[in-house]
Amino acid sequence: MALTNYLGEFNNRSDIAIFLQSYRPDAFLADAAHNFTIETFAGATNKQTPATAAELKRGSGREGNLDAQIMLGIGFPTPLVTYSTGDTLPPFIPDAFHPTSTNEPTSYGDLEHTIPPAYARRVCQGFAQLGARGVTVLFGAGDSGVGRTGQCVSTAPGHEHDRAFLAVFPESCPHGTSVGATRGLDPQVVASNAANGFVSGGGFSRYFPRPAYQDRAVGAYISGLDGLHAGLYNAAGRAYPDVAIQGYRYATVWNGTKYLVDGTSAAAPAMAAVVALVNDALLAEGRPPLGWMNPWLYAGGWRAFVDVTVGANPGCGTAGFPARQGWDTASGWGTPVGWAFVRGR
Repeated sequence: MALTNYLGEFNNRSDIAIFLQSYRPDAFLADAAHNFTIETFAGATNKQTPATAAELKRGSGREGNLDAQIMLGIGFPTPLVTYSTGDTLPPFIPDAFHPTSTNEPTSYGDLEHTIPPAYARRVCQGFAQLGARGVTVLFGAGDSGVGRTGQCVSTAPGHEHDRAFLAVFPESCPHGTSVGATRGLDPQVVASNAANGFVSGGGFSRYFPRPAYQDRAVGAYISGLDGLHAGLYNAAGRAYPDVAIQGYRYATVWNGTKYLVDGTSAAAPAMAAVVALVNDALLAEGRPPLGWMNPWLYAGGWRAFVDVTVGANPGCGTAGFPARQGWDTASGWGTPVGWAFVRGR
């Protein structure tokens, strides 16, 4: 299993060791915190000493630590590789709310319309190549519901001041699997936290058309909305998330201190670790790994998931999209059941 770091993020081994000692002692005793592989590119940071005052202010390493801790906490003893890229930023289209770039592909995302379409297509094609090689590429579905209220403005020519739901890239790429967040167990509900503004994301791309594998499920959901939010989203676009998993109140260790965090940035590595364990079981039976899982998922693999029918993903001054029976734009197909995941493959 693997994760990616951008924007100065890194995976601090000492913090990871503290986490494993508390929450996965077998991995701690196996020294998993010091045995995973770190690959760096383009001058990326590999910080293994206490944070400086400037790094503490920026929160540097919090996201990287969270990802590695969740993946080792769930996926151990599956080997982990982390890939860190330097601070060179990709192409960017500024808008009134985002004058500077934070765009990065894979586990980090940004508003779709701030990314040049040609660049988004090229990156998405790269994810397709990974899928063809048997790699499952996963993204968090975003943490602002259908869009952050106050920033939900269309960028379409002639409609620049119209309200619109905001898609997020690379979550909107049809060649990756988008992961929403849930909370609770009985019932499981779409995750949100009023204390920090977190709402699990979801929506429809304006760059990528709806892929054929989504036609039946997404078409049925839109029909069931009976016109709700018509005109605020691209009903013909690639819809996300595809699946969901717990993404509320995760424990993490940063700079030697324990915190609780929410987000699809916690849900995505959790799902990645589950997929790694499923692949381990499949390979042990002489079967191929999941690879690009979306066509399988929408063709019947959804039976290995627990449907989430409570909650919604509010934003843009609206109640957002509701969770309903079957696929929906708040929780996808729901949360995985490990053994059914293996048998359903």
